[in-house]
This record gives sequence, C-alpha cells and structure tokens, in this order.
Amino acid sequence: MRGTVDPVTERPPTKNAWLRMSPLPRAIGIVCIVIGAVWVLQGIGVAQGSVMTGSTLWAILGAATLVVGGLVLRRSLNAAKAEIAAEAALGETPPADPPTI
Repeated sequence: MRGTVDPVTERPPTKNAWLRMSPLPRAIGIVCIVIGAVWVLQGIGVAQGSVMTGSTLWAILGAATLVVGGLVLRRSLNAAKAEIAAEAALGETPPADPPTI
C-alpha cells in the first residue's frame, strides 16, 4: 500500500536501496567524504589559504577519511539491499517507486 510507513523502521517501503538506508550512516558517510576531499585538496596544495595547504599529512588523513566515508556508505547500502532481498524472499514486495518526472 503506497504512502504507508513501516512501523519498525519508520521508513516508507521502497525497492530503492539508497532510500532504505538509515539516515545516520548515510549522513556520516557523506560528511566524511566531503571533509576527506577538502583535506586531500588542501594537502596536495590545490585548495589554498590554510596552514594545511601543501602538507602531506593532511593529504594522507584526507584520503583515509574518504575511504572511511565510502566504507560507511557501502556497508549501509549493503544492509539496505539485504533487507530488500529478505523481504523479497518472504514475499513481502514493497510497491514500485513512483516514476520520476
């Protein structure tokens, strides 16, 4: 039934794994990726105007932060896909997503 909310997850049922992801890991992953990208750019000297500019340490820390953010997003996305697959195995198929305009 379209427009209903799953009482357990408090999210609308959907087949789109990105929309099924928990919002906290999604936000943490995106923030880590953005911060990591800024640190890498400062560390390699592309982004100017900081004491971090041109420092190899910040380029390495930024790359590590980028990887952590990607791993957080990947793990959360895999969990959402597993949830969708488990529902499909039980025959609880959520409604198709509405068409995008």
